[in-house]
Order: sequence, then C-alpha cells, then structure tokens
Amino acid sequence: MILPLEGKVILDLSRMLPGPYCTMILSDLGAEVIRIEDPNYPYSNPGPYFQKEKYRESAFHSILMRNKKSITLNLKKDKARKIFYDLVKQADVVLDTYRPKIIDKLQIDYNTLAAINPSIICCSLTGYGQYGPYEQIAGHDLNYIGISGILDLTKERPIYQNEQQQRTPINPGVQVADIGGGLVAAIGILGAIIERENNPEKKGQYIDIAMTDSVFSFIPMIAAYHFSKDKSDGINILHGDFPFYSVYKTKDGKFLSVGIIEIKFWGEFCKGLKRDDLIPKQFTGFADREEVFKEIQKEFLKKTQKEWMDIFINLDACVMPVKSFAEAIHDPQIIARKMVVDLDHPKLGKIQNIASPIKYSRTALTIRSLAPKIGENTKEILETLGYTDRQIQNFKKNGII
Repeated sequence: MILPLEGKVILDLSRMLPGPYCTMILSDLGAEVIRIEDPNYPYSNPGPYFQKEKYRESAFHSILMRNKKSITLNLKKDKARKIFYDLVKQADVVLDTYRPKIIDKLQIDYNTLAAINPSIICCSLTGYGQYGPYEQIAGHDLNYIGISGILDLTKERPIYQNEQQQRTPINPGVQVADIGGGLVAAIGILGAIIERENNPEKKGQYIDIAMTDSVFSFIPMIAAYHFSKDKSDGINILHGDFPFYSVYKTKDGKFLSVGIIEIKFWGEFCKGLKRDDLIPKQFTGFADREEVFKEIQKEFLKKTQKEWMDIFINLDACVMPVKSFAEAIHDPQIIARKMVVDLDHPKLGKIQNIASPIKYSRTALTIRSLAPKIGENTKEILETLGYTDRQIQNFKKNGII
C-alpha cells in the first residue's frame, strides 16, 4: 500500500503547536518528516507527561511528533548549515515558524535554498505573515483571533432588558489560530506539490502563511453580512443570541447544545419539549427572546442530560450533549470512528493517541512510528548523507549536532 505522500521529504524547522500540527498531517499522509531540532530550546519537551517510574515523555509531543524523525543541528554554525543544505538537496518541502527575517540571518531563506534545489517548496507559518505593520510583533493565538474579528464573536449572551449591556469576549478553550494556521499551511503545501508536478520545469515556490490571515478567512458568514450592508439588527445567530442556537443546563447540572437554524428542526425540537406553543417563536423579536430562553431552560431543568438525549436522539432536532474530553473519548460516535488508538510503547506500555480524521477507503492512515526523542535519528540521517562515524563524532564534539 502506497500512502499519498510516500516518497516526499519534509524538513520541519517549526516549534510549539502550529507547525508541528501541519507536519503531523503531512507525516500521517506518508511523508518522511525530519524534525530539525535544538535540544536547548526551553520548550522542547513540554508537559503534560506520560510517566512510569523515573521515565517520562511529553504526551503532547507523542501526538504531534508521531510518524516523524528527529535530527539536532545548530544552524548558527556553518558546518551545520552545510548538513542542512545536503538535506535540502533531497527534500521536497521546508517548513519554518521563525519570526520574519530570521531565516535570512540563518541563510536558510527560500532564495538560498532554491539555488541549491530549484524544486524545493518553502513554507513560513507565522502570526502575522512576512510583511505588514505587525510583521515583527510577538503574538499568540488569542492575539490573532482578537484582531481577526473571531474573539469578538464569542461573547456572553446579553440580558435583553438591557440592550446596551457591555458584552465581554470569552477566551475559547482551543487554539483556533494555531490549529487553523497549521491546517491552511498543510493545504498550501499540498497545493504547491501538485502545482510543481504540473509545471514543466518542476520548480518549487515560497508559501507565506499567516495565522491571522487564516482565521480571518474562517468567518465568511460574518463577512457576508458586513459586505452586503445587511446588519440584521446587529445580531448573529452563532453568538447564542437566539434561543434556537444556544446551550442549556439540565437537571443533573450537565449541558445540552441546541444547534438549530432550519424551521423544520425547530418544530421537532419543540415537539420533543412538548411545547408546541413555542413553534411560532423561533425568530421572535428582540424584546421577547429572553422569555423564550427562560421557557426552554425551565423545561430542560425537568430531566437529566441522559433523559433528554433518550428523547432527542430519535428526533431531527439538532440537540446533542456537551461533553468534556474525558467523556468524549467514550462517546459511541468517537469510538465507532476509531478516533482514539492504543499504541505499544517500549518503556511506558500502552499509551493512547488521536487518530487521523482522514478516512481513506483504500490507503488507510495509521500511526506507523512513535514520536522520536530529540535527535534520535541524527546518526541514521547523517549516514544516509554519506558522513562517517568519525565525522559524526567530530560534529558532536564541536557542537554542530
């Protein structure tokens, strides 16, 4: 069985979450991903950890770094760059997440690498991109979703007696921009590989991915309202401002998500509640919405989450339980889709990992190898480049690897 990216080599210079998430996708698809790592990087082995007696290993890395290899190179040294250039000659893609201009200082920029290998594809994944007024400003996920308009969409629901109530944005519990940027980078790289195969000269190109651009593109509905000048009284149904698209508490202190938009689903929902009187009130006016919220909440407090799901699971009503991750891994849908897999670890025994969400009918994606320790494959990779044991020992002695 040949995987989609089998034979493709990705050199991964990235850190933290966005870049490694991108190359996790590519490695799952069969690419040989070689991590170029610095063992002195302070966040190179982040918690939480799998632990057995005195041995411990980053559980975070076990997910992101599966199916990859690792080599340590001190790219500030000329000889280490020479080794990196040797790798570039055999590679298809180089991914970095350095702040703009750093790759120029390290002499690993696209123009330099393209002179070595004209077919090379280079992708830089950064917060704000390679140009613009924020180019050199430090940032994290919350900053990117903040300026892109997404954070403003996630707010507390107003109490309708006070139309001018200040609504505070709420931090999402997941790194939207980091994951989103990683996904967009993976798509960009795949597109560049296809384009290179189609162009006669087989020339590569440079890809500039900004996490801010990525999440800015995630809100086409909001953009449509704004561009069309249709403000619809300033309310967006996805905010939770309407009773038909919100979260409600149940008798046992748990929650249900009600994700209704279409009229037919609202009718089924009201029948499930045994409240046909609410059917005409799906899009009730601003002043009356709070009363509809209260009536729905009053009904949900009469039964437990499970009791309500026993009712709604058989109705086209778009009602599902709100679960923690610990509960989600035992959800029958997650189990049926085999989204959690058990792996055999030589020191830890059985450990769990998240499976690829891509389900091919013929070329099934699996976790073929565990996450490597930092530098685990250094000797193996250098030997494939033709370096001798003596040279490798000298590299280590001189801090090149």
